[in-house]
Amino acid sequence: MNYKIVFFFTLCTTILSNAQHTDVLKKYAIGFDHLTADSFSFLDNELTDIRIVGYGEDTHGTSEFTILAKELMHYLSEKQGFKICIIETGFGEGQYLNDYIQGKRDDLKSILDNHNTSWRYETKEFIELMNQLKEYNQNHLDKIHLYGCEMQIVLADINRIREYLSNVGSEYQIDGFEKHIWQSIEDSEKTDYYLSYIKLKKHFENNYEEFIRKTSERKFNIAYQHIMVLGQFVTAIHQTTVQRKHDLRDMYMAENIQWILNLHGEKSKALYWAHNSHVGDWVSNGIVDVAGHQLRKVYGSAYYAIATDFGTGEFLAYPFDANRTNNWNFKTFMYKEVPKNTFSYSLKQMGTPNTFLKLRKAKTNPELRMYLEAPITTVSGAGARARNNTIETNELGKAFDAIIYLDKTNPINWIK
Repeated sequence: MNYKIVFFFTLCTTILSNAQHTDVLKKYAIGFDHLTADSFSFLDNELTDIRIVGYGEDTHGTSEFTILAKELMHYLSEKQGFKICIIETGFGEGQYLNDYIQGKRDDLKSILDNHNTSWRYETKEFIELMNQLKEYNQNHLDKIHLYGCEMQIVLADINRIREYLSNVGSEYQIDGFEKHIWQSIEDSEKTDYYLSYIKLKKHFENNYEEFIRKTSERKFNIAYQHIMVLGQFVTAIHQTTVQRKHDLRDMYMAENIQWILNLHGEKSKALYWAHNSHVGDWVSNGIVDVAGHQLRKVYGSAYYAIATDFGTGEFLAYPFDANRTNNWNFKTFMYKEVPKNTFSYSLKQMGTPNTFLKLRKAKTNPELRMYLEAPITTVSGAGARARNNTIETNELGKAFDAIIYLDKTNPINWIK
């Protein structure tokens, strides 16, 4: 009985606290209706001196979160001078997608079929994003460039290196790298991968001047970065614990993002789009020191992290227990109402029906800072797999500079 009393008291206190702070937070909230670039004027005065906007999606299987990425990139490129879009995919895979938006290729479906390993991009919404970026580049001299920042699967990096070697007339053969970092790999195979990486790296270094003469320094640097990604892969597969692989994955994501900005110069600005768990300035995705935290350490306040939350609607994800049951069939999850004892409900009260909340500015108020940096409860999203509960409690308010709440969502739409 005592536990029930404590739970009831905690619930009532949470509801009261959320209600009390909602009125104060309204000063920092802007409601908006449509998911279009024109709606994002709420960012007009938020991005001074910002080099990276981190955009976190609360679920991977939600149509609106890809639409939001498309419209956000449209706004950032037109109004804020952002010309780099970095997505949660392999570095090599991103290069093939970049070929498409640069007009070097017209076969986007073929690229997705042959060089893409993420189901997230096999959607009509992602096709619309890619076509928007391509159309922008057709009409502007200052092009948008698209990159991946991942190193979990490196087959596309191998292919890009082979293409470069062919362009410089080298007959050097690359062996290995057929597996991804989460597969079981024998020690002898790990050694083979390591030796292949070292020999390839040395081949490029020994032929630096010749390769530059036959291509360019920029093309050489990009090809060499593919080799660095192989090195990241090799380091990850030699870890003896899964947790350490997760740590390295996010650390390398951040390193690759930093390399991309360095390639484009000190005035370059990028949108980094991944899951909330990879974007926030926190320890998340289990207990991982995630990419967003690494970026904050490097760029300080010039990194602006936006989380997303939602209220009702549907999304696609694998079942929570897919690892245990081996049931890797997508399921549609539906939320019919927003629980009143959540921060999501507070965001709903501020919306028309969607909400943009300026967390960074709100936290200049000492009382609000204490409230926002304490653990808050929101509607639970999903990565590849759904969560095991419909709500979750974490330090979302502490880890992010802003939050976009969408009142209703729909599942992603497959290309086929």
